[in-house]
Amino acid sequence: MNILFWSGGKDAYLALHFFTESHPEAELKLLTTYDESNDTVPHQNIPLSEIKEQADHLCLDLISVGLPSNCPNEIYLKRIESALNELSEPIDNLIFGDWYLEDIRQWRKKVFGEMGYSCVFPIWKKDLNELLPILLLKPIEIKISAVKEDFESLLKVGESYNQKLVTQLKRLNEIDPMGENGEFHTKVIFKDPESLDNQPLIPSGR
Repeated sequence: MNILFWSGGKDAYLALHFFTESHPEAELKLLTTYDESNDTVPHQNIPLSEIKEQADHLCLDLISVGLPSNCPNEIYLKRIESALNELSEPIDNLIFGDWYLEDIRQWRKKVFGEMGYSCVFPIWKKDLNELLPILLLKPIEIKISAVKEDFESLLKVGESYNQKLVTQLKRLNEIDPMGENGEFHTKVIFKDPESLDNQPLIPSGR
């Protein structure tokens, strides 16, 4: 059994894509933490009900872990550990959608390693030109779900995360084009594959 930490956004989706591509036979469940006060995923600002719809679309079981608002790491880890301990199957890996923030990666490896779990990072240090075309080719749409206050003049909630926006972000040099530093967060919307047949690819090498 493998547990993918699912935020409902593009990074988690990319981690799912690359992990299942490398391990097509691996058994997988999703795990999402949410704010108990409003049933919403922190940072992503996605209602838990929509996370459940995503899991249903993917035909994957969802483990939902409630957390208090402004949850300290100690409580976060205790509740995660409790949820994992309730599973009857042995856990092979915990899967995360981290891209290049080394401190977060090392923290996950340390705290979950102390619990006895192995951590996997399927999109770690992958080239942006390898990641972005997947978000265009798949039958999904990516929307901005939350924006850090400092960048609200540049990004809007509900705006599509697409080739045009990524090009604009690259030119600005103020915002990481993947929002890796928390500048913005995203939500995956699953669509009919036919509706994306005519979407252009992002040219490689740009």
